[in-house]
Amino acid sequence: MLLASQCVRQEVGIEYRRARPEDLPETASVFAIAIDDLNKKHGFFEEPTSTSPPDPQYAFWLKKEPASFWLAEDGHTIVGYSFSFLRGSLWFLADLFILPAYQGRGIGKTLIQRTLGSWRGRRIANRALITQAFNRSSVSLYMRFGMLPRQPLYFAASPRESVAKSLGSRGAGETLEVEERANIEPIFSRLSQIHKFSLGFPSGWHNEFFSEVQRARCLLFNKNNRLEGYAFFRRDGRVGPLVVRSASSLRRALEATLRFAAEQQCKELTIVFAGTNEEAALASIRHGFRIKYPLLFLSSKPMGDWDKYLFYSAGLM
Repeated sequence: MLLASQCVRQEVGIEYRRARPEDLPETASVFAIAIDDLNKKHGFFEEPTSTSPPDPQYAFWLKKEPASFWLAEDGHTIVGYSFSFLRGSLWFLADLFILPAYQGRGIGKTLIQRTLGSWRGRRIANRALITQAFNRSSVSLYMRFGMLPRQPLYFAASPRESVAKSLGSRGAGETLEVEERANIEPIFSRLSQIHKFSLGFPSGWHNEFFSEVQRARCLLFNKNNRLEGYAFFRRDGRVGPLVVRSASSLRRALEATLRFAAEQQCKELTIVFAGTNEEAALASIRHGFRIKYPLLFLSSKPMGDWDKYLFYSAGLM
């Protein structure tokens, strides 16, 4: 926690409460304004973040974990929000955004305390989050909460046609049987078990969001008559998460997923991988990916075998 000498000025008049369904459009606007401002300051701005309609993840979060979705208000204006979830004994801060005019006033600190406090009484052995690598103020705040920088992450993109051409022949590696599964609800528990085996914590309701809300397509990877892993991809070319039991399966699984994703009519394919995931980094070079956005994974204790994993997003891993 913050030491007294490190505390910034607490904003007078700010009130904190849990989110309600009618708050979600304004909450989405807070995110858009804050992230666009941050990207402009650091040279990563490309186009305004759309808020119409609001990202469906907000409604899903509120449905699944209403107690940990907190807002900061100045009068009747939402000026910040935070959301977190628990996976086994891992606490993950999915989102924390404050309007630029209200940053540096202690609101972020309080919002972290509120959403973390929502899990009081539950066993928490580790705390983690993903943020922009260039967001120095936020990284410093998270470090004061005991979450230290552990792993660089890279959001990368490649033109769909370039990926399709590069996948002309099958790569080296162990053979995987690939199956696209339309209805994965009956095997949610099996997918969560693979996630826990590979990374140390279950996937929880994430797969429900990907398959039933986003309508992402799911691939299953089988090896020696055993489920080896799975991956999601979407119509807009976004790939992830992808998880396998063994790091030796990652190249084949990734190339199979890229092959399916490249068959869609999208402009580009995008992936998020850990800097230490050498196989993913080499695959990104082979298939023409270029890094567009640097991220940073922080946690209170070292965790995860990221050689077996490709991320989806900062908020949902």
